[in-house]
Amino acid sequence: MKPLRIVHCANFNTVRLKGCYMASMGYKLNNGLIRLGHQVMCYSDRDMSRLYGIMGKKIFLSNKKNNENFKRFCLNLKPDIILFGHADVISAQTIAEIRAALPHVQIVQWNVDPINPEVESGRHNIKNIISKLDVVDYTLITTGDKNLFNVFNPQKHKIGFIPNPVDKSIETAKVFENENPMYDVFFASSPQVLRDLCGELVAPADVATLLEQNCPQAKLHFPRINAPSVDGVEYLEKLAQSAMVLNLSRTNDYLYSSDRMAHAMGNGCLALIDRRTGFNKLISEDEAGFYSTKEEMIDKINLFIKYPQKRMETAQKGWLKYHELFSETKIAAYLLSLLDGSFKPQDYPFSSI
Repeated sequence: MKPLRIVHCANFNTVRLKGCYMASMGYKLNNGLIRLGHQVMCYSDRDMSRLYGIMGKKIFLSNKKNNENFKRFCLNLKPDIILFGHADVISAQTIAEIRAALPHVQIVQWNVDPINPEVESGRHNIKNIISKLDVVDYTLITTGDKNLFNVFNPQKHKIGFIPNPVDKSIETAKVFENENPMYDVFFASSPQVLRDLCGELVAPADVATLLEQNCPQAKLHFPRINAPSVDGVEYLEKLAQSAMVLNLSRTNDYLYSSDRMAHAMGNGCLALIDRRTGFNKLISEDEAGFYSTKEEMIDKINLFIKYPQKRMETAQKGWLKYHELFSETKIAAYLLSLLDGSFKPQDYPFSSI
């Protein structure tokens, strides 16, 4: 494949500096594509709207100017591929105008949020994805449940799964080498956002209480619940000091997880995962702490605290498996294979388009 020129429009968060922005899907795709020999030029759509706004605030006029600037940006660079990651500021009309001016360009939107219409965030996310369906070539989502794809009319639009990648230059820790990390269980979450625990939506504070009552020996670290919030590198530093990570997402849809799972397993933590997600079809029972009930989750936590060598062995196997299946270069190559027609299902452990 000849080197490609790629414009990547996503929230690279260089202004607000909130959350673990440097470990996002956007940065990992950049790294993977560059390591495969391609040029990637980034455009942070939300930051640019703040730049065009008033006192760092996005307003209608700033979004309009931003769309005009993004169009000029693309027409000047003449990319082979344009990637959109949650680039909600850029309108479908702008994308259509770019495509008309650059008929050769291929366009992909990727999305890492749930698409379950039973939760409010899922309904909001579905609306955002639909807004660009008619002007992109592919839509890739971190959910593998094809029944949930029906809302996007997959007979007309190309919809597929994309896993959350891991990147050894970002997830650099090997917690499985540490017999006695500072924390036993780590879980970072907004206190207001309910999480799916064994089919029940629960508040993160209630999860903390459940573990405090049933895992009395556990050293729990729940930022914004029993500890200060963490952003940026500090989040990764806390992960590197944590034996286990609760992988609780807003929904337990098939193969859906927030990027928390990639952060945890990529750093050699033992990930605690609900079997309802279906990840036990890709990751073996001896590579993570799978559970089906709250009682089993509690038993697993207590077991791995009592026997750290077992936790270390399991976490190392999971670390190896996740890096093998979902490295940043493998996922970047997967994305490109969909565009150039070279995709072979046997090369990947998950189904796609």
